[in-house]
Amino acid sequence: MEQDKRSQIKKYFAKFPKWTVVAIFFGLLLLGAKGLGIIPIAIGIWGIVAYYKKPSDAQMDAWIAEDLKNLQSKALAKTGLDPSELIGESVMVYGPRFWNVGGAEVGIKKGKDDLVRFMPIGVTVINFTQHQLVAYQCAVDLTTGNPLSESTDEYFYRDVVSVATQSKTMTWDKASLAAKAQSSKPLAALMTGGKLQFNAAETFVLTTSGGTSIEVILRDPQLIEKVGGGSIPTDTADKAVQTVRKMLREKKTAAAAASA
Repeated sequence: MEQDKRSQIKKYFAKFPKWTVVAIFFGLLLLGAKGLGIIPIAIGIWGIVAYYKKPSDAQMDAWIAEDLKNLQSKALAKTGLDPSELIGESVMVYGPRFWNVGGAEVGIKKGKDDLVRFMPIGVTVINFTQHQLVAYQCAVDLTTGNPLSESTDEYFYRDVVSVATQSKTMTWDKASLAAKAQSSKPLAALMTGGKLQFNAAETFVLTTSGGTSIEVILRDPQLIEKVGGGSIPTDTADKAVQTVRKMLREKKTAAAAASA
């Protein structure tokens, strides 16, 4: 069941198989040669039918939601937290990530509902403890369900100076891109001087007084344009900003009252 699910996810992001058109074309040319064209025509039609038998947008969203939900427990285990240590509901922020993910499968597709879906998915889970917020970050390869390039950070509430979404120019060297990202047509169109560049990427940013930060790319207008338009929702990021800000206000107010 799990293997079939992952296979279906690959099929969702697969490009139209142009070889099917070639096979049908040559099959038509060979029809007069003792029926030799029937086989390539049949193979071509089979390839087209197989291509269109793929998961619906709703099914993909359900599978993505499953993988993201599984990261909640992964985040706790990776950061060494026990659920009893948490003082609030965790928040999750995610968006496209095509860099520093090794050999992960790469895919970008606008669905029939005009929503742009992608893989891998860059995910950040933020948990709240009594004195710190603890972050777990990874890139989820949807074709395996595995979290890649995992990292963790923790920050005292008093050290967090801002949390917001903002537009930024982001650039990645070719060497940091997943191998399959470099051959992706939409991403290749955004390559400049051997680098991938987002000129107005909407980004979730949490910054500390020490200059360290958590950054998550949410979407980029040029990337959306290259896949034919549509949108990438940022509702979870907006909720995360509000939740983190509320926690910071409460903690800093309590700290100020205690020191008064």
